[in-house]
Amino acid sequence: MAAMAYDVIVIGAGIGGLGCAAKLARNGCRVLVLEKNNHIGGTSSVFRRDGFTFPMGPLSFSFPGRVKNFLSEVGIETEISFHRNHFQLISPDLDIIYSSPLETLKRDLQQAFPQERTGLESFFSEFKGIIREIQDIPHWHPDYLPGPAKRKSDEKDGRGLRRLARVREYSRTFCRRLLERHLGDRRLRNFLGSQGTSEPEMAVLTLALMWNMMSEVGIWFPSCGIEGLSDLLAGAVKRSGGEIRLGAGVERILLERGRVVGVRTDSGEGFLAPAVVSNADAKKTFLELCAPADIPRDWLDRLGSVPYTGSELCVYLGIDPGRVDWRRLRATHLFYRHRQGQPGEEERDLEDFENREFEICRWSDNAPNHVPPAKASLILRVGFPYDHFARFRTGEKKRKEDYKTYKMGLAGKLVATAEHVLPGLPSAVEWIEAATPLTYADWGRRYRGSIAGWTWSAEYGRAFERKLLVETPIENLFLAGIYAATELFLGGVPTALHTADLAARLILGKTHPGSG
Repeated sequence: MAAMAYDVIVIGAGIGGLGCAAKLARNGCRVLVLEKNNHIGGTSSVFRRDGFTFPMGPLSFSFPGRVKNFLSEVGIETEISFHRNHFQLISPDLDIIYSSPLETLKRDLQQAFPQERTGLESFFSEFKGIIREIQDIPHWHPDYLPGPAKRKSDEKDGRGLRRLARVREYSRTFCRRLLERHLGDRRLRNFLGSQGTSEPEMAVLTLALMWNMMSEVGIWFPSCGIEGLSDLLAGAVKRSGGEIRLGAGVERILLERGRVVGVRTDSGEGFLAPAVVSNADAKKTFLELCAPADIPRDWLDRLGSVPYTGSELCVYLGIDPGRVDWRRLRATHLFYRHRQGQPGEEERDLEDFENREFEICRWSDNAPNHVPPAKASLILRVGFPYDHFARFRTGEKKRKEDYKTYKMGLAGKLVATAEHVLPGLPSAVEWIEAATPLTYADWGRRYRGSIAGWTWSAEYGRAFERKLLVETPIENLFLAGIYAATELFLGGVPTALHTADLAARLILGKTHPGSG
């Protein structure tokens, strides 16, 4: 075992891991970041093919001001501008830009559903009140605060206690109940309850957070690219004396008497440190990197019983834009559904893309420098469970021979379905590739290919009894990243940085009082 050389070891060089390492190194900690991949950023990175550059994961994010503030705190002064992305839904019943302010959205829906005018008025009146109450929730609610800040926040007066009680009720109430109280049209309830065509499943609190991000705060793309954020954070780590090792996966988190003492890598190399931050997801951290005997049984049971969000089939297209009819596409992100079948029908035939909602992102709108001259790029994404593809996996990054034929066949069917809304698309395709849940699991290091944190279903809302999982049952083992919060209350990238900041502050509070 190597002699202790570090104050903190960070597992994973995703946005959360790099952000935490940058904060710690900036405040004098000796930090080692260990990354299994041969590149930084996790899924916040890109790949290049035939002159086209595509993102491996997130396409945009909310709360750009919070991201800029964090970058500044770790010494990054690079000027970054942000371009707002807009979102459109086209279904058999609706064609709407829904990233507009809530008041505009209400008027557009009243025009599309005149019989629901009164119900929409009453729904938005109540819903906007809920959003006003929760929009600054990370700053004051104890469930979103760690350590001493949480204990101080617990000391509430009568008004504060009533506010906490209301938020608790929002987090435990299915949004379906709120929608049904005001609205009779199922198609309208589905749209307001999912920002699409799906049946509502989330809690009122999650729904309010999601609409606040979409309509009021906005979803944005940074001029440096999301992969550029990873580069900036890695640079900040190194400038402050931190170390990043690529191709150095962690095989085991080492514990003694219920506290962290270090890690052992896949190659057998050992490193000691009094604190470890895992940017791997929570399930991978505790179910794969820790010995089960070292972890409290109730914690393992919770981790095992609460699901993550599912995975997806993602199709990347390099195209000749002059051969596509773009008239129906009015936003960078279009969610499209050609046919609306009966409830539950789509789950029975996942390959019937005409009866499924999927996303079409004109990626080159965000990143025109990521395509050759006079070309464009599209990304098509549709949800798929990991188990649908599991039969093709023979080992890490190993597949059966018919895997590529099958996934590319699905990709072709998805492109053909997209032609309903983008006439000419199949003939415009000059380059095509596809990723599946196996890709997200083996290259993105996501548990069973999960793409968007913990489940959004209200059914599991009380499982952890807290929103942040930054602090864990193991002393001095912390989580950072989107899986360190039970909901993406700030969206993906800012939630990753928020939890990274909290983990760093907790460590600094112990080792460098007054720092951070």
